[in-house]
Amino acid sequence: MKYLKNLRIFLLLILVISCQNTEDKANTSKSQSIGPKNGALLIGGGGITDEMWKVFYDLAGGKKSKLVVIPTAFDENTIDYDPEFKILKRQFKERGFDSIQFMHTRDTLVANSDAFVKPLKTATAVWLTGGRSYRTSDTYLNTKTHKELKKVLERGGIIGGHSAGASIQGSYLARGGRGLEDNYKIISNPEVGFGFVTNSAFDQHHLERNRQYDMFDLLKIKPELLGIGVDENTAVLVQGNEFEVIGDKYVTIYDGTFWSNYFNEIDTLRSGKNKFYFLKNGDKYNLKERRVQRNKFIKSKNITSNEQKEYVGNYLFEKSKVFWNNIIIENDTLKFQIVRRNIVRDPIPIYAYEKDLFFDTDAELWFHFTRDSLGQIIGFEKRTHQFIDGLNQRFNKITE
Repeated sequence: MKYLKNLRIFLLLILVISCQNTEDKANTSKSQSIGPKNGALLIGGGGITDEMWKVFYDLAGGKKSKLVVIPTAFDENTIDYDPEFKILKRQFKERGFDSIQFMHTRDTLVANSDAFVKPLKTATAVWLTGGRSYRTSDTYLNTKTHKELKKVLERGGIIGGHSAGASIQGSYLARGGRGLEDNYKIISNPEVGFGFVTNSAFDQHHLERNRQYDMFDLLKIKPELLGIGVDENTAVLVQGNEFEVIGDKYVTIYDGTFWSNYFNEIDTLRSGKNKFYFLKNGDKYNLKERRVQRNKFIKSKNITSNEQKEYVGNYLFEKSKVFWNNIIIENDTLKFQIVRRNIVRDPIPIYAYEKDLFFDTDAELWFHFTRDSLGQIIGFEKRTHQFIDGLNQRFNKITE
C-alpha cells in the first residue's frame, strides 16, 4: 500500500511538471510582439537628434508631408502658456514641415467625434509629444481618434513621439499612472497604451534616469511583454516586425535572453532570464522572433543561376583605378571580392534578400545594386545599415 501511495505521488508530480511545461510552451508561442503591417513608428526616449528628425521628416513625405501634432500629454500650465502651440509649430517649421495641424482636447466625447478627427483623415505623419502619457490615454484610447491613428499607419504614414509619446505606443503604458509621483513607477494605472506594437512596454529616459532595473518589476507580473528601454537622444524605428536603433545612446532589451556583439551568439538559457542587453545605432531587432536581427538569422531568397549572372562583374570604387570589387559566382554561390592593386581578398558569399538587395552573414554588410533606365545593373552601394550615409561606398560597373 505504501508503495502504491508513493507511486501515485510520483505520477502526480510528473503530471504537474508536464502541465507546467505545456503551459510554458504555450506562453512562449503566444509571446510575440507584432508591429504595424504598414507605415512606421519612431519611438524615442526623450530628446531628438538631427538623424531622428531626418528619418521622421523623410518617412512623413518631406515637403509634401501633412503633419498632425497631438500635445495632449502636456500639463495645463504648458498649454496655458502657449494655447495656440506657436512655439511647438515653430520647431516643426524649422525642421522643414509646412503643413502642420494640432489636435488637442481633454474631452473623450470630442475625441470620438467626426469633426475632431478630420485632420487625421489626410495626415501622412503624427507626432505625440512628451508630458504624462495617462493624459493621452485617458482622452483618446478606443475612440475615433485612436482608430484614425491606426489608419494613418495603414496608409503608410509614420507616427512618432518621445518620452510620454513613446510609452503610449506600446500595449502596456509604462509609467502611465495619474499620481504626481507615479511617473517614478514603471507599473502604472492606467495600464493600456495604443498598442501599435503588441505585447510591448516602452520605457523612456532609460539610462539617463537609472531605470534599467525597473523593467524586471513589470515583467514579473506581465511576463508576456517585451521590455524595451529607450535612452535620451535615441529612438527605435519600427517597420513591420523589425526595428532599427537610431541615435547617440542605447536601447535596452528585456526578452529573457542575453546577447553580446563580442560573441555574436544569443544565450537562450535560463541564466539569461533576468538579464538585459544593449543595442546601439544601426542595430536591428526582430519583434516577432524576439531576437537581435543579425544577418546570420535572416532567411535568404532563392534565385536562379541566370539571375545570379546579372550581378556578376567588376565594379570600380568611385573613379579609382586601383580599388575595385568583383562580384563572382563560385560553387553556385554569388560572392563579393575586394581587390586593391595586387592585393586580392578571399571572396565572401552574399545572399539575396530581395531583388537587387543582398547581404552577408559575417560582417553585417548590405549590397544595394542599382539599374539604369534599360534595367541593366550599373553599380551598387555597400553599407552596414540604411541610415548611415557616411559609410556608403559607391561603385560603378566596368563595362567592356
